Amino acid sequence: MSEKSVFISYLRVIATVFVILLHASTGYLYNYESMGFNWNYSNLIHSATRCSVPIFIMISGALLLSKAEDTMLFYRNRLPKLLYPFVFWTIIYLLYYFYRYTNFQDLSAHQIREITVDKILHGANAHLWYLYMIIGLYLAIPFLAKLMRQLTVREIELFLALWLIAMVIMNKRWTVYTPKFDLTFFSGYMGYLVWGYYLTVKQINWRPMYIWAGYLVVVVFTFWATHQLSAQKNKYDPLFFNYVTPNTAIIASLVFIGIKTWNPIRIPKWMAIIDKYAFGVYLSHIIPLNYIHPILAKHFSTTWLIPLATLSTLLLSIAITFFIRKVPYGKYVSG
Repeated sequence: MSEKSVFISYLRVIATVFVILLHASTGYLYNYESMGFNWNYSNLIHSATRCSVPIFIMISGALLLSKAEDTMLFYRNRLPKLLYPFVFWTIIYLLYYFYRYTNFQDLSAHQIREITVDKILHGANAHLWYLYMIIGLYLAIPFLAKLMRQLTVREIELFLALWLIAMVIMNKRWTVYTPKFDLTFFSGYMGYLVWGYYLTVKQINWRPMYIWAGYLVVVVFTFWATHQLSAQKNKYDPLFFNYVTPNTAIIASLVFIGIKTWNPIRIPKWMAIIDKYAFGVYLSHIIPLNYIHPILAKHFSTTWLIPLATLSTLLLSIAITFFIRKVPYGKYVSG
């Protein structure tokens, strides 16, 4: 395994665990208690781990934007790896929705059709939004890769600066305070692809102490800002947990730079297993989490519940992905 793939594997494992931590703690955020332990504990976890999805996208940028590949060849090689799991897991979560959240026998054919169409169009489960987003980015990657090869490092840095500015200007919550420039081209998740590519090809020699201190500072800021905004409204305000805000981008960047600077030479076997099944874990983990979390909640306080639910869900999701891949054609749909 090359040095590049080793640090990328570490990042993929971190992002995978962070995603499960997010979902294991999300419920507490919606039960707002300004001084309550559960809410603040969940706020802290989200502040530290909201960088998960941005890290996944940055990994894609790091791995794919440097490739000189024909556009149609890229589509033939890459898109099926997303589309087959998309179809499979949409069906699984649609069936799961009907089983867990409806009295199916009482639904009319019209209701079943309406629910099915809505779930297909907007996501059979909330976390599947990622597939809709990443498929869109993959359609853009061949064009973006050609652009990256033509730009100088300074021009890429300018693009990234405009992307960070666009995060503020294009955020609807801040339009009262910003000019109405249309920076749509620079906005959105595409910037994370460029960011991941840039941080991979650019040599950054920061001292690890400063990198991780910076990470902690921005995490604390995110925690504080979310607490303050929520206290003002007397309900949970997720503004600073948006995936496309400067604080989230900075946190994701510092984790990426921190692991790259560390430059691990090899990956432990247990991490290699998580790395191997990471996409499948992401796609499958909601189902085991929904069963494990309430069981553990009967026996553990929130302090232990969230990490134990995360670990249990991770192991079960790996097992689910492993067994799906053992079924004929399962490796194409498992993720």
